[in-house]
Amino acid sequence: MHDFLAPKKCKLRAHTKIHKSPFFAHMQLDGGSSGITCAKLGEAEIMAQAGIADILIANEIIGNYKTQRLARLAKYCNLKVTVDDLDNARQISNAATEAGSEIDLLVDVNLSGGSSAGDPMLEGILNRCGVPPGKPGADLAVGISKLPNVHFRGVMGYEGGLPDSSNMEKSNEVTGLALERLIETGDAIRDRGIEVDIVSCGSSTSYKVAAGTLGVTEIQAGSYILMDTDHHKFCPEFEYALWVESQVISLPKPNRAILDAGRTAISGHHGLPELRTPTAGMKVVELNAEHTHIETGPGAKLNRGDRVELVTSDIDTTTSLYDNFVVTRKGEVELLVPTLGHGKNIR
Repeated sequence: MHDFLAPKKCKLRAHTKIHKSPFFAHMQLDGGSSGITCAKLGEAEIMAQAGIADILIANEIIGNYKTQRLARLAKYCNLKVTVDDLDNARQISNAATEAGSEIDLLVDVNLSGGSSAGDPMLEGILNRCGVPPGKPGADLAVGISKLPNVHFRGVMGYEGGLPDSSNMEKSNEVTGLALERLIETGDAIRDRGIEVDIVSCGSSTSYKVAAGTLGVTEIQAGSYILMDTDHHKFCPEFEYALWVESQVISLPKPNRAILDAGRTAISGHHGLPELRTPTAGMKVVELNAEHTHIETGPGAKLNRGDRVELVTSDIDTTTSLYDNFVVTRKGEVELLVPTLGHGKNIR
């Protein structure tokens, strides 16, 4: 990812919600990331405490308690946060003024055609936070530009929810259409006489299209560093670097093995986990709270006590279950890396 983006006009702003670890975030910065992205304020606090200076929180921060924390944190790093409401921007402005800090704001743009742009092709894009593209985003930028102790810096959009990994041509077309909405919003803001320094978007599944879109300044890819089965369908060039090691604990019938890892150990958010090393005649068929079921066909055999490595369908909701990564090289354990952002999901 770093090598691909190094010669491009846009920069990488690695998303750290994937690993929630300052250790890996520093490796990404050393590898060429211009800054980092966090999902939650609590994650940003952990990263700032570890000496990371350029942080974007790609989420809305609401309420006095959180905006006051945000304002205090901004004294210790270059802090950016997204907004999709002028009252929220005022709240952040008031907190920053009281704390004597400065905070950069990005307008969060909802790129979904279902909610805003009216293009049915875009209905696969995630429809969550953000103002509609175009004039609403420009109006919000104008309002932000009049507030003290906050500075409008740009726009952010997420073109996630790509429709079909089996039809990458269509997926890339949809991504391009969604990013056009983001670029058009930036242009609408410039038409109001306001500078747009940052156009932030992208993911590990869409980084090539985003990097080739004129006007995009940074890409928030994150899954590339560890990879899961859901993202791997879109970007198989990134290898699996994360897996959960489990153990066979029961053989209830000839063609079935039960592992000691279930949903409390590995996420099934985007489908069943898969075997790290595909084995003929062997596949995961069911996931319970505390167990994974493996079907074993002719010629495939597992014994009680055998170790089985599982790859998750969703990294974020798997790493959030653990206190540490066990880091290995050539089969030898080298160190434990704490997931210091673990437990910051709503904080």
